[in-house]
Amino acid sequence: MTTLFAFPYRPVPIPGGVARVPLMPLRLYNGAAWPDVDGLIDSGAAVSVLPFDMGARLGLDWDAEPLSIRLTGNLASQPAKAIILTAEANGFAPVRLSFAWSRMTGIPLLLGQTNFFDEFDICFRRTRGQFTVAPRTP
Repeated sequence: MTTLFAFPYRPVPIPGGVARVPLMPLRLYNGAAWPDVDGLIDSGAAVSVLPFDMGARLGLDWDAEPLSIRLTGNLASQPAKAIILTAEANGFAPVRLSFAWSRMTGIPLLLGQTNFFDEFDICFRRTRGQFTVAPRTP
């Protein structure tokens, strides 16, 4: 049986008002570092994106990461490095998630198609004000 969790859309301030968005609480690990964060589930994002300041809090060293990658969309002009972190969400078993670690700060942690949507099944129920998450079943 698949474990399914429902989360509410949460309000976030935007210029001129408030938007309700699908934010999912996560715990990210890089060795002994494990900050609790909220990730914006973005089905339109090709990759998951880790903001620079969050990577620094996890103890990542920009100069030590060898693999540079190219971002698209609003972040296309920003350099990024490919990294893999362990993530734990809502008591689900830990999974390895790949991220484009951006040099940009002040952006949300984005959970995109690669590879967040490979590890979790997401169902958006905007009219109900919630989304559901289930871990991938083997």
